[in-house]
Amino acid sequence: MTQEPQLEEHLRAALRRPEGSPWPQEHGAFDQFLHRRARRGRALAARGALAVVVAVALVVGIPRLLPSRPVVPATPPLTGRLLQMPAGGFEVTVPAGWTDLSRSRRKVTPGDELGSGVGLRPMRRAANTMVTLYTATLSSAQYPGTEPGGGGPDLSFSADQASDRLEDRGGSLGRGRRPDGRPYVWQQTLLATNQVARYAIAWPYQCTPQQACPPGARWRVLIVNGVSEEGPATRRRVLEVTRRIVDTVRPITNALPGGALGSVDLAVPPVKGRWLLGTGGSGRGAWRASVLQGAEDVFALEFPQRRPEAAQRAEVIEPTILLRGQLGVLNACLTWLRPQAGLVSGVVPENVTTLRISIAGRPSLTVGAFGHDQPARWAAFVSPPLARGTRVTRVVALDASGRTVAESEPDPILSHPVCHVFR
Repeated sequence: MTQEPQLEEHLRAALRRPEGSPWPQEHGAFDQFLHRRARRGRALAARGALAVVVAVALVVGIPRLLPSRPVVPATPPLTGRLLQMPAGGFEVTVPAGWTDLSRSRRKVTPGDELGSGVGLRPMRRAANTMVTLYTATLSSAQYPGTEPGGGGPDLSFSADQASDRLEDRGGSLGRGRRPDGRPYVWQQTLLATNQVARYAIAWPYQCTPQQACPPGARWRVLIVNGVSEEGPATRRRVLEVTRRIVDTVRPITNALPGGALGSVDLAVPPVKGRWLLGTGGSGRGAWRASVLQGAEDVFALEFPQRRPEAAQRAEVIEPTILLRGQLGVLNACLTWLRPQAGLVSGVVPENVTTLRISIAGRPSLTVGAFGHDQPARWAAFVSPPLARGTRVTRVVALDASGRTVAESEPDPILSHPVCHVFR
């Protein structure tokens, strides 16, 4: 038997084809192959399409079957413009569609750029709609991060030191943490009719080594308050902006470790005491400038060499005037000198380094502030002796960068010639 018949027998046995049955003709075999391949391709495509439909259905349907999670509301985009409040120790980014009240020439209690407060309002006109940020000292019993009823309030910082308190009668405060871990509380009950939200973020005042740290420093908070008299849609928008600010407002200056000499927050009750800020002059015109911090802050300019008795000019410091960017100026006439001479003096925030005194008909005088090395929260300035009849028209306080921090408030007395009013 030849090899070819043997191969044919093995092939027939494998295919179980009967003896003598014909083999498929070569004619049309390739066409049949193409037909089978096309049919198989269509089947595979159909199965692939079905798999895609099932996958899409799973993506859409499975989340509806899973337990629901809180949906984070969309937050307003940021414009990138920063508002910095060095005294309050914070900076905030203005949301898109909003502006700060200082640009609309409106003031915010308790302060403006010199103080520790800022206000934001929507550019679109809306009745009494704004978000305000300002620092305060909060009751230690409510302070963020402390457990309700845990150990009682800190008796070293009592309510008589101007501590604030969120209304919580009839319900507890809400409690949470920012993405950076800072705790906050919010008022859940007793909101005013126009009040949308009121938050208090832990914002401790960080003292510098040169300062005497007041008891209220550790209890400082940043209050974020949203109000509106508009309808639900506007109030919802204000709530979103308020929550966004609570999460994103950033600490600077005295809210960072090490503090910042020159960025003193007047909202924090000061250390009580009396400090000598500086001395100057000579002979019977020698003076010493002091500040007394207590229930009220008082600035005193004394002339210990005056005879027969010492003279003193003293004035209560009005922080609200400084918060408005205005400077209280004290005039003193040294009537016991011959010839008579006058001095212009006053207290300034610690970030003031120089003062420019404008004089009618003469070049301006530039004097340096002093007392920054004392624990008091104030610095001071005293002009050189001014001749009788000198008319001081303006006093401007500048920081180290030359920025105007405050200027003399409109006061007709200041414009009078030296020694013509105070004798």
